[in-house]
Amino acid sequence: MGTSTSSKGPASGVSLDPPWLDDVIDGVGSGCDVVPPDDGADPGSPVVPPGIAPPNRYGDARRAFGKFARTGSTDQLRRAIGHYSSKGGGGAGASANRMRASTSAGAALFSFLNAIGQGSTPEARQWVDNLRATNPSAENVVDAIVRELAPPGGSADEESLRDSMDHALSELIKDNPAIDPLSMGVDNIWELMKGYLANEAGNRLCFDLGPVFENSQLDPRTAVQREREMRRFLKNEIGAHVDLLRNSVANPSRSQLASILQEALKMTFDLFEADL
Repeated sequence: MGTSTSSKGPASGVSLDPPWLDDVIDGVGSGCDVVPPDDGADPGSPVVPPGIAPPNRYGDARRAFGKFARTGSTDQLRRAIGHYSSKGGGGAGASANRMRASTSAGAALFSFLNAIGQGSTPEARQWVDNLRATNPSAENVVDAIVRELAPPGGSADEESLRDSMDHALSELIKDNPAIDPLSMGVDNIWELMKGYLANEAGNRLCFDLGPVFENSQLDPRTAVQREREMRRFLKNEIGAHVDLLRNSVANPSRSQLASILQEALKMTFDLFEADL
């Protein structure tokens, strides 16, 4: 997904949540029988109806993001994310709730990797055996995991989920070649969640704010560097909150995992809003 030049971001006067969002959530892992559907309450359901987007909702965020693009200042990036959440998204809670497809998919990915890593169900063991029989490369394994979980539709949210799962898994394996994605430990899966959420948040920013990097007239190399800096920054900030929350529930269910991931996003947005 990355810094899409085709998106100018959502308009004002519309719901803060797109009408297809819950359909995306329903599609996550819908064809996967390795991890049974969670029987807990769905934490992704909005507590209150989403608000209506105000005029020029992303103006302040775009200005600060443009300054970050030109200078690399993380102070400007913090301001951009704070404005993005506070005015553009209706506050930290609403902004995190807008990303409930991301957290639901992240919880499904966590549960899936934990199930196949531990061989906790006959379906999980069979899935791994079938894949190993093909003598897959690491790239083949990543592709198989993403196909199993990510919804097949073509909305921006669905494309982002596939991109973020693929990117986070590929980066983790690249940085840690000894990791077998078919038998990952819990600590490695939590580390994966940091990269996954950072990629989702970065995709969301780039899509909603539009082609800020391109409009800043950066040379291609600098534009790529800035995007990497943004995603690294997001991983550090979101990851710190994931670390704070990961032990809050012993053996969390999928719905509890989604709540933990969503709370990590909310805490991150709260932090940036407080800096404004």
